[in-house]
Amino acid sequence: MLSVEMGLKELASLKVEDAIVQALAQQRRPNSARQLVSDIKSPGDPKFMEAFELSPEESEDVLFKEAWLTYFWRRAKAHGIEEDIAKERLQFWIGRSGHSPTSHDAVDVEQGLSELRKLGIEHRLWEASRKEVDQDFTIARKLT
Repeated sequence: MLSVEMGLKELASLKVEDAIVQALAQQRRPNSARQLVSDIKSPGDPKFMEAFELSPEESEDVLFKEAWLTYFWRRAKAHGIEEDIAKERLQFWIGRSGHSPTSHDAVDVEQGLSELRKLGIEHRLWEASRKEVDQDFTIARKLT
């Protein structure tokens, strides 16, 4: 268990996940035959570009990430981690479920995952869960 934790910390310190996401995004752009038509008002902002349909695999990926974000924000709210943000984000991601994802949704989930990393939500939840397990173990040992 300790070696897994050390490995995860090493990957995080090397920013492997960020590099992979960036590489996949760069690979996807040339392979895409679709052209985005930019809104004249804001040519650089992805939110003001015309949305396009995603492939079935891309849609599945976005839906999975939306579910993942909903799960983590629900847990953060339950554990009292970033309570003000957690409640707002949970409602946001719940409201997103049930529709066919577009390119805008793909951008939103990547930003949502980045926010989770920046705030350290996953690590803080892991620490909270670990404390609960340790407390349960301590209580169980006292009872026996």
